[in-house]
Amino acid sequence: MSYVVLARKWRPQTFDEVAGQDTVTRALRNALRSGRIAHAFLFSGVRGVGKTTTARILAKALNCEKGPTDEPCSKCVSCIEITAANSLDVLEIDAASNTGVDNIRELRESARYTPARDRFKIYIIDEVHMLSNAAFNALLKTLEEPPPHVKFILATTEHAKIPVTITSRCQEYDLKPIPFVLILEHLKRICSSEEIEISDYGLRAISSAAKGSMRDAQSILEQITSLSGTQVSDEDVRVLLGVVDEKLVAGLVDCIQERDAQALLQRMQDAVESGVDPRNLAGRMLAHVRNLMVFQVSGWEERLLQLPDSQKEVVTRQAEAFSTPDLIRFFDVLTRCEGEMRWHPNPGLHLEMAFMKLIELAGLPRLESVLEQIESGRFQGAARTPENPPESRDLLAGRPAPSGPAPVAKTTAAPARPVSRAAPEPARPEPVQPPRGFRKRLLATVQDQAPALYSSLLHSSDSQVQDGNLIVVFPASERFHAGLVQDKAQQLAELSGQLTGSPCKLQIRFQEADSAGKDEEEDPTEHPKVKAFLKRFPSKVIVERNP
Repeated sequence: MSYVVLARKWRPQTFDEVAGQDTVTRALRNALRSGRIAHAFLFSGVRGVGKTTTARILAKALNCEKGPTDEPCSKCVSCIEITAANSLDVLEIDAASNTGVDNIRELRESARYTPARDRFKIYIIDEVHMLSNAAFNALLKTLEEPPPHVKFILATTEHAKIPVTITSRCQEYDLKPIPFVLILEHLKRICSSEEIEISDYGLRAISSAAKGSMRDAQSILEQITSLSGTQVSDEDVRVLLGVVDEKLVAGLVDCIQERDAQALLQRMQDAVESGVDPRNLAGRMLAHVRNLMVFQVSGWEERLLQLPDSQKEVVTRQAEAFSTPDLIRFFDVLTRCEGEMRWHPNPGLHLEMAFMKLIELAGLPRLESVLEQIESGRFQGAARTPENPPESRDLLAGRPAPSGPAPVAKTTAAPARPVSRAAPEPARPEPVQPPRGFRKRLLATVQDQAPALYSSLLHSSDSQVQDGNLIVVFPASERFHAGLVQDKAQQLAELSGQLTGSPCKLQIRFQEADSAGKDEEEDPTEHPKVKAFLKRFPSKVIVERNP
């Protein structure tokens, strides 16, 4: 007896044996039980998910001696001939080699005659999307109103290419890719029956490489047994499939976490020299980053992670070492790198540079947090590792960041200004200097708590605190609004005290009186703190001038 490949030997023969298509098989079985059997069916889905297999089982269910039945016996003459694909009344047609209108005309003529022996004459047209437009048009009438003894079962991997005039005449069933767990369980049964010794790692690698196709999984398993015999080693699986070792991926991620660029480059070079394809390595790194993200969201869920229990410790440790924004940035960089590697003359070099980016991105603080610290004067730099030099610990202050709370800034002697005519107040503690961006925060506070005052204060050109005084500067043309603000001096002083920690005394000034001693507005990018920040984080500065 000639050898039968695993994909044919283990082809399902009943609806119960079809893996991963419960919705389709349940609908077909219910139709067979109730006798509400359509005259035309359309099965669509990717390769190896059971389209032709389901079509044959349906044909057996229709023509079985016990039928129509949802459980064909597989023992009668009709079932045996359909299983062997040599039944006179069940015709399997390859649309790829019968694309013309003449072939459909022959089909229409043969459909007129009754079955030779069975209950129905069944036409299984595989890859029906390959028919020409003329052939589809010639099939329309017969497909819509076939003789009572004729059933059509169409199968395709490209549903979008089927004209709507065809799909509207059929009952459509979409067969989904088979889940990873079901493929893994089926391969275990095959290996147990065929006496093939293979590790759980090898079976998982095959199931993952199949990408939802049961036939592909069985073909890969057979190819590996041709290489290794019945004793399959993990190394044979890696060599044949080009699978990247999990230890290599975990080691690269550890180097990124430790910011050890030298060790990462050495591991990368060793992998390339051992024959690892950089494109496969990039794809495996993407999958690993995805698994770390899934673990952070849902914990150790085997159905989502598709990993053996031996990887649990590594995944747990690395998922806790990175933040969610880190993993999102990693995925974005690796996705772009994988796409660009297709056209890069040296994909390995391109992947190395991507890994260098990941080292720089690991532990990067949020931009919103950095901007908030800059505005409040509390920026403490980006000291992510002990190797950072002391001057990088507080880039804007130029000194190591204090471990305790931010100290209260002391006020310094201010330049000579016009003395207020108001009577001096009793001595009080010096107020806390307002943070950078004080005017913007003051306007926001006033807008929220005193809208009427806000509409007048908005006409001012500057607001600042000096020596415990809140100085509000108005253009000369805005004396009316300045008077309205002066009338509500007490309220404005209380609102500014919410930002400075102590109420301030209001002083109204006009630009004419202050312009003589006012220096030209300085460029904020020349500020030493801003320069230090830009040196550490190269970026573009957008300056917003006050109206």
